[in-house]
Amino acid sequence: MNPSRFVMPVFILLVGVSEVFGQTNFYEQVSTLWYAGEKTSVLNIAEQRITQNTNDVAGLILKMEYQIEFVALDAVSNTMQRVLDVGSKITTTNFVAAYPLVQSDINHLLQVLPLYPTNEIAADIGKASISNKPLTSGYAIKALQDDGYFQ
Repeated sequence: MNPSRFVMPVFILLVGVSEVFGQTNFYEQVSTLWYAGEKTSVLNIAEQRITQNTNDVAGLILKMEYQIEFVALDAVSNTMQRVLDVGSKITTTNFVAAYPLVQSDINHLLQVLPLYPTNEIAADIGKASISNKPLTSGYAIKALQDDGYFQ
């Protein structure tokens, strides 16, 4: 086993967690982690944000993204509803413009998730760890950043 294989992910996690709070490049940090396959790191950031503020829409969106990616069907509908509830109260310019797409995506998923073939869940969870996939809801995080949400 090559120990240097683990150095970069640990470094990314440490840099990501230490720099992500209170800065203006939050979107770049989490989308880079996600794209690199460090999706658990993104979930950790989301959970830290939600622990500090249960109404942190960015944390809720990232948690939802992780739950969708890893087919956490037992939890994702509750998180989606929280994103809708909290997101509907955000009044910043860019997020207000992005919110209808967030709402549409969530409403569509809430309709199709009950139809998800249970025999495909295990295979799809395995695919979730693949790197080089963009953060699907990244547009909403970027809108929040452009609105100064992370300053």
